[in-house]
Amino acid sequence: MSFTPPKVLVLTGGIGSGKSTFARAFEALGVPCIDADALARTVHQDPAHPATMQIARAFPHAMAPDGSLARGTLRSVFALDPAANETLKRILRPAVLALANDWTRRQPAPYVVWESALAMDQALPAARVLVVDTSDQNRSARIALRNPDWSGAQVASIIAMQLPRADYLARADDVVENDGTLDDVRALTLQLHHRYTDLWS
Repeated sequence: MSFTPPKVLVLTGGIGSGKSTFARAFEALGVPCIDADALARTVHQDPAHPATMQIARAFPHAMAPDGSLARGTLRSVFALDPAANETLKRILRPAVLALANDWTRRQPAPYVVWESALAMDQALPAARVLVVDTSDQNRSARIALRNPDWSGAQVASIIAMQLPRADYLARADDVVENDGTLDDVRALTLQLHHRYTDLWS
């Protein structure tokens, strides 16, 4: 019997929207999930990876002595320089996409979730795009809570470098509002899971 690769549900939204909360809720239902940010870390923390070597050539001041991307530079360097941030993403995208595709092909499930804030910046093999939405005020508060040492300017800069909410919503197949409780998230995720299971099983 031939193996059919699972469908890809791209779970996206701006930073602070609550993507990870929904990803954990999908995981609790047995859906395989992968985090593009975590994949990117496996790349830029590997000094021998070709993409990391390319980053080192472009941004030697952002590298640690061991040849990996220095911790903290994502906010101290790239969060404050839109052009540098775009270059970094352009270098990392192919490597992250290759890792995600390889992982997906090995999952015995009707569908998998790719959690990615950058999903709208690139062509991904998505069967559907699920956008987690909330107000910019909520996003700012959540980012500041997770990063108490970040300044207001750093938080605002991170948000400003991402796509506007309207762009996410315009490209979504499904939208969930993340303005409620954790129980609300779980209930919404269960509804979506039933829908996607019916669609792709």
